[in-house]
Amino acid sequence: MDSVAHLKKGFYSANEAQARPGAESPSSAAPVRASGPPASTIAPALRTFDSVLCFGDSDWWYHNRGHADMQFMRRFARMTNVIYVNSLGVKAPAVTDGGMSLHRIARKARSMARYFRDSGEGFGVMTPIYYPGLTGLSGRGMSAALAAQIRFALRIRKMKHPLIWVACPAAARVLSRLAAAGTVYQLSDLYSGLLGGECGAVAEMEETIARLADLVVCSSAALLERSRRLYGYGEYVDHGVDWEMFSAAGSDGMIPEVLGHVRRPIIGFFGNIDGNTVDRVLLDRVIASRRDYTFVLLGAMAPEFMDLRRHSNVVAVPQQPYRDVARFGGAFDVCIMPWLQNQWIEHCNPVKLKEYLTLGKPVVSTPFRELSVCGAPCYVARGPEAFADAVDRALSEDNELRRRERREWARGHSWEAKFATVLRLLRERGILPA
Repeated sequence: MDSVAHLKKGFYSANEAQARPGAESPSSAAPVRASGPPASTIAPALRTFDSVLCFGDSDWWYHNRGHADMQFMRRFARMTNVIYVNSLGVKAPAVTDGGMSLHRIARKARSMARYFRDSGEGFGVMTPIYYPGLTGLSGRGMSAALAAQIRFALRIRKMKHPLIWVACPAAARVLSRLAAAGTVYQLSDLYSGLLGGECGAVAEMEETIARLADLVVCSSAALLERSRRLYGYGEYVDHGVDWEMFSAAGSDGMIPEVLGHVRRPIIGFFGNIDGNTVDRVLLDRVIASRRDYTFVLLGAMAPEFMDLRRHSNVVAVPQQPYRDVARFGGAFDVCIMPWLQNQWIEHCNPVKLKEYLTLGKPVVSTPFRELSVCGAPCYVARGPEAFADAVDRALSEDNELRRRERREWARGHSWEAKFATVLRLLRERGILPA
């Protein structure tokens, strides 16, 4: 049955609030030890790092730069030398993925052609020559070649004692071959729950990294509980937001040219539009039921979603640079998150939620665990009819007071605040910048 609810946070009524049964805040999770070696009364030995080597979960050249690993590396680069290694991938591309797979292969080839160069923001970015998914002798040879490339890059940048930051499980194949002043494992998504992923192999890689890590940071309560259950430790560091950029885009009134003559109201989504996360059937029905609204879908669109463009009230915008994404969002009247109900979403904490709220926009989402944890001011609806009704309410109830309150809620979640938490957790483990 369709249902709609408002998560109460200051100004939303909650006549039909739907907090997920059994949901609990990270602070109320079972009392187990924090990340790192077993608890001891002896103070940890001090270790200093002269640099940071990050195995990223995205590609600096082609993906949205709002990802946590990229945001943290930007801030580490202000204090030390940094190399960001573009995602190694967790599985080999499959021919059955069709055009999207070919697109990704071509994109990765272009990224490899850049190999190792400056990011434009004061740190190095590397795309090693690497092919995921190999096993046996071939796999060991590929891992050795990858480690050699990484060590070469470290020598070039004179990085002798790096802190290794891992956001991609495939880094497990080379961690034991690299010297580190300390290791951080960033758990932002449930990779073993990814559609088409090789669950057993990914879970094994995750366990290897967790065993070597001094600190495991988890971006959602569900990931924190999973980390503590499987590995015995973990810390909650949820995603932040580039507050200054998104708050400015939400108030400057500048509209991208492509949306200049689009009929309002504009119901918008930005991000990857694919079958791992987005409920295509729900989105299709909502679009069809609100012909007077324009739906702007911004981002890389998987082939199975292309038929949404048949609707006359849909404007599909290809992936845009990070700063331009904020400008597009500033032109939306309502922002949406039409998520699937699966394990990936159950463990997620979408960065775009805080970006939407920093823009001051009303947000309509299908339910997911982290919403009940973070208390974000958001309309929550289950099913196409209720979702469309929630969009109607979000439009009719929006006003300047609510826009200010949304921004103020998001202000407390800046990336600067999250980075300060990371530095504190490292200090507690005796890991300090040189």
